[in-house]
Amino acid sequence: MNERRTRGPAADTRDRLLAGTLACLRDLGIERTSIAAVSRASGLSRPTIYAHFATLEDLIHDAVENAALELSVRLGRELAGIESPADRLVEFVVAAHREFKTDPVVGLLMEVTVAPGLSHLGQISPAMFQLSRGPVSSVLRDEPEALKRLDEIIETTLRFLLSVLTYSSENTSTDERLRAYLRRALVPSLGLSASVLNGARP
Repeated sequence: MNERRTRGPAADTRDRLLAGTLACLRDLGIERTSIAAVSRASGLSRPTIYAHFATLEDLIHDAVENAALELSVRLGRELAGIESPADRLVEFVVAAHREFKTDPVVGLLMEVTVAPGLSHLGQISPAMFQLSRGPVSSVLRDEPEALKRLDEIIETTLRFLLSVLTYSSENTSTDERLRAYLRRALVPSLGLSASVLNGARP
């Protein structure tokens, strides 16, 4: 039995709504995404949409969070082959920065984090933490002392990511420049041990 069959029709309907919303966000942008547009894209009626989501903002929020979690899994796979944990952290920020700049849906995570109506103004959203938890946990998987500070390390990494997404400079103009900047600025700020920085194992 496949997963979709075992999850039931309500989950299938929710998946169709989220997929339709993501299609609208990519094709139309957030300003032109509406309940009517999602209804057309998903092939589901307005009453069905409102049976699952109270508002359009709730639907967009959940769709963007789902996209973030899918990205988190993909980034975790891409980072697995990098030896040094510090380099994996740097590459996580570089890859996330690239995705945010090229995928309009992933870019909406910034709006989910700071826009009124989608999140609490000025707070790092749960979606951002979820996006980061898998890859950062994987980076630090063999470092029990660093894992004790996981939330702090995630928050510091996210603050750097949000900063480089919000403010462009020469340091963020290319992946290589961003990588070099993060090695100089982000890595020392995390207070990681020499074994984490160098990928050494006892």
